[in-house]
Parts: sequence; C-alpha cells; structure tokens
Amino acid sequence: MKALLHTAHISFYEGTPEETKQTIFTMYQTLPDDCGGVDAGILFWRTGWNLDLREKVGKVWHLAETAVFRDPEALEAFRVHPAHVKLTTLLRTCADWIVSDIEVELPLGI
Repeated sequence: MKALLHTAHISFYEGTPEETKQTIFTMYQTLPDDCGGVDAGILFWRTGWNLDLREKVGKVWHLAETAVFRDPEALEAFRVHPAHVKLTTLLRTCADWIVSDIEVELPLGI
C-alpha cells in the first residue's frame, strides 16, 4: 500500500515566549484528531521536541512532526482544514518551518 510520509521541522524565532511554544506544542498533539484522524486518512502522527538542538543552516529545529497520510487527497484535506490553518496562522507569527512529503510503501497491516 502506498502512502505519503509528511515531515515538518519548526524553528521558533529568538524571543518567542515559552507559553507560545507550549501552546503550539499542545495544538500539535491534538491536530490529527481535530482534523478527522484515521477516518480523514491520517494514518500515523507524532510531534515532539527535537532532541538535537545543534544549529543547522543557521537554525535550530525545535519541534519535529512526522505523519503518514493515506493519499495526496488526505494530505490536501489536512492542509486546508480549519484546525491546521489556525495552527499555521499562529506559527507564522513566531516560527519558520520546512516540510517534506514523500511517497512510501507501507508494510501490510498498517
């Protein structure tokens, strides 16, 4: 079965309040369910604090998100979902991020 592996790395701007970082982290924890979960094609989701905080390309990536989506349509529905739009609107005020999406072959049973 083919699916899409979606990753995002978030770098908070210097001076971003800890409360804002925690709010964003909490929003990420509930985002897959807020956007419909497995029924909406979100097959896997993890977001956590990056354990490697060495500066890379002038940035420290603070949060890392990894997700698996059933297909391109599920990923696109996630991108335009109001809960995701709300999160990215807040992120634009305090962070930069990079995203990658690749097609992967899932093992049977997932």
